[in-house]
This record gives sequence, C-alpha cells and structure tokens, in this order.
Amino acid sequence: LGIDVGGTHTDAAVIDNSGVIASFKSKTDEKNLLHSITTAIENVTSGIDKSLINNINLSTTLSTNAIIENRIERTGLFISSGPGVNPETYFLGDYTFLINGSIDHRGVSVKPIDKDEVEKGLKKCREQGIKVFAAVSKFSTRNKNQEEEIASILNEDSDFISMGHSLSGQLNFPRRLATAYYNSAVWRIYNSFIDSVEKSLKNLNITAPVNILKADGGTMPLSLSRAFPVESILSGPSASIMGIIALSNINSDSVIIDIGGTTTDIAVFASGTPLIEKNGVKLDGIPTLVRALQNRPIGIGGDSEIVVTEKTVQVGPLRKGPCMADGGDRPALIDALNFNGIISYG
Repeated sequence: LGIDVGGTHTDAAVIDNSGVIASFKSKTDEKNLLHSITTAIENVTSGIDKSLINNINLSTTLSTNAIIENRIERTGLFISSGPGVNPETYFLGDYTFLINGSIDHRGVSVKPIDKDEVEKGLKKCREQGIKVFAAVSKFSTRNKNQEEEIASILNEDSDFISMGHSLSGQLNFPRRLATAYYNSAVWRIYNSFIDSVEKSLKNLNITAPVNILKADGGTMPLSLSRAFPVESILSGPSASIMGIIALSNINSDSVIIDIGGTTTDIAVFASGTPLIEKNGVKLDGIPTLVRALQNRPIGIGGDSEIVVTEKTVQVGPLRKGPCMADGGDRPALIDALNFNGIISYG
C-alpha cells in the first residue's frame, strides 16, 4: 500500500507482483487529515483482503509546503559557537539566542555554557508561547555536552527539542544550525500527519509495517521519523523522482517536472540517473545537512493564489484552499487557465 499526502490531493495505490491493482485520489483537508487519509485507504482497499497487505510506504509534501508558504512553527534557536565564526550571519527566525560557551575542534570544553543567558532566552520564548526549540553548539559532533546542557534547561517548557549532534555527524556548523532549526519548525505539522496515518490504519485494522520516504529516496521506519522529520521534508519531491524512475525508461540528460496543487518540483537527471545533493539540500535557499535527491520545489501550483495589485499580477507562493473550479472562493492559477481557454479543469 502506497500513500502520498499532498497539500491538494491524497493518493493511494495498492500493488502486487502483477503491478497496480487499485488506486484512489481524494481531496486533502489539512484541518482534518484523518478524514482525508482514511477516505483514501478505505476506497483503495475496498475490494482487497487487508490482511494481505505486508508493507506500507508513505510520502508527503506537507512539510515542504509549510516551508515554501512560510507556515512553519516559530522556533527558539539557541547557539553556542565560540571564536572563529560570526553566528549572527546564520540566525534563523525571530527567536535566535547566542549563548556564551564554546568547544574547540578537539571536543574540549573551553568555556562553559552561560546558563543565565539560556534562561533569559527561554523567558522571551515563554512570553511568546514558543514550545519547540533547537540547541546547536560548534563542534558538538565531537562533544555533545553543551547542547545537552542547553536542552536540559529548555526541557521543562518544551514540546520538542532538536540537538545538532543527533541529526548529523558532519562538521559544518552553519548547515547543522539550519538542519536543527527546520527539524523543530516542522515537527508538529509532521507528527500531526503521522498521528492521522497511524490512527487511520488502526481503525481499518491494517497492521503492516510503515515506512516514510526520505529526501534521498530511501525509507525509514515511521516511528523513528517522528524525532527526525527533517529527513523526510522533501519526501514528496523524492516520490516524484522515484516514480519517474519506475515509470519511464530515461537514459539521457533530462529535466523532470511534477506540477502539483501547491508546488512545482523540478529535478535533473544526468544520463538517466537522478543527481544527489551529497552535502545537503537547501531549504528555502538555506543549506542543510539533509542528504537528498537534487530537486527544487517552487511555490507555484494549480491552486496557487492569484493576487492583483496596481502594477502586477502575482501567482504563488500561497495556496488559500482549492481553486474556484473545485469550489474555492479565491481565484487560483487553474481558474486563470480555465478562463483563458488553455485548459478546462472541472
């Protein structure tokens, strides 16, 4: 059983050794993901013995869409860096706090964490109702103590904390900052999606193991992914690339485009093979340590809102619900194409 949850549609398919034996497409209601996912699974498995399902793979663009549409959760980012780099260059969001303390390149604690500064930053976050955090210290891959010390202070007021050392062992402080920040910023929306999937499968008595597609085209167990949502941030675009590989016999240099309701995903194949961002993909233009298939999602899709000002007509990056052809109340790109006779959707 394969399930892909996008911002506009939820798709489900069942395959066996002969190929696709059932498929179904339903509208995604982000306010009621459980209903959307259950509807898709119920319909796609209606004529199938559910006990025969032995593997479930998921992909989703919900986290990707949240970043592109700037709907990520406000995150408190606590940094200790020491000499050698100006961390203010890499501040993310409106609640980044620079904490005195440092570890050298050998992993030796040179300067202890200033706990009072952590408390002051936490107080500001508490006043703003911020409940997710990221703690990152330079060279934490060689000594995690300062990150854990910061996290222990934040823990009482947090729903979730990302620590840089737990996300990657690579030495790149700016990229590790961004990776930890986005891991926390999409944690809630991603886990809400996982909750809906697990509840839907339980209600339908489907007990097969579940994996989520990662940004690099591999998979990871669903339970493990809860703490590392950044690994599956580009799950949806990766699914497009893996689908192209499965369905098309590409053996030349190619550009791959998948146009959805919220985003358009673009990827490049060299001699029929997808390229890898081995150092880490960029999220909203910011380099991370997330290994991924090379692709670029942009905020233009069929449901992208059209905004008219005195001088311009702009489409995207926001999606304010379905296009008017699907019953929405705001004109979107699909409606413009319909109006001009280019397409006849709906």
